[in-house]
Amino acid sequence: MADDPLRHYWHPVALSSELNSGPVSTMLLDEPIVLWRANGRPVALRDLCIHRGARLSLGWVENDNIVCTYHGWSYDPEGACVRIPSLPPGRAIPRKARITRYHCVEKYGLIFVCPDDPVRPVVEFPEFTQPGYKTFFFGRHRWKTSAARMIENFMDISHFPWVHPGTLGDRAKPVIPNIEVQRGSGELRFEVATEGRSRTDPSLVTTDRVTYRVVLPFTIYNERITPAAERLVFFFLVSPVRSNEIDRYMFLARNYAFDESDEKFRKFSMEVAEQDRVVVESQRPEDLPLDLSEELHLRGPDNCAVVYRQMMRELGVSDVT
Repeated sequence: MADDPLRHYWHPVALSSELNSGPVSTMLLDEPIVLWRANGRPVALRDLCIHRGARLSLGWVENDNIVCTYHGWSYDPEGACVRIPSLPPGRAIPRKARITRYHCVEKYGLIFVCPDDPVRPVVEFPEFTQPGYKTFFFGRHRWKTSAARMIENFMDISHFPWVHPGTLGDRAKPVIPNIEVQRGSGELRFEVATEGRSRTDPSLVTTDRVTYRVVLPFTIYNERITPAAERLVFFFLVSPVRSNEIDRYMFLARNYAFDESDEKFRKFSMEVAEQDRVVVESQRPEDLPLDLSEELHLRGPDNCAVVYRQMMRELGVSDVT
């Protein structure tokens, strides 16, 4: 993945809680990564001992360094080998004895990795700590598809009547209005009006304002606002683990119904996600075609997908895994 532009973006690779004991093995863009904590901070190195190619994640952490289980070589948080037990005292450690180190930060209870110098910070999710909101994490879910296919599915309005009838869509009302997409620096935005049941009085139907902010490459900030100013916010991140395999991370924040259980919201959203998973995992090719001639696009309903594909292509990536 040496020349992959996706290397310059932050991707979630683990839960913070997973780093509370010993090293953790994970994958990003087909690259094996080992994570651990040094002085309380997360560290990410390539999960490969330079000596004989063993996985460092099979070893252990000692004095903030990671020790390879094969021959006991120890590497510090910068990736430099600091101890080779088989060498006699006083003999220098070879300069080449070091492992690739990745940028690594902790935010929202997740560990993010950026393989090369980042072009932008981790996307902001203000409601995570904002007073007046109740926020919870859905968890991490592995899907057999590409990250870009999943992002496109999340912002695709026209599939609602067919994949989610009776919940997000109505098959008697399949027509989708023209979607006006606004492009920004590394992101796109659009807005739609959607009918929904009032949160306070389910017998009433309201017209909600639904906004989408898609931050390239694989993050979505989505909010649904009722006429009563009730806000339901989804913060959605997709991590490209390996070719056609992704991890899906999602948060939900709301400024109403604090007395209702999070499980009620979780159950509904996970049922919708499972309906999507069956369809998205069936799509071929698994990679998202960035050549617009490879799939048929409709003016209006597919505007957001077309702009997203154009912007991903402008990043310099080929068909996106």
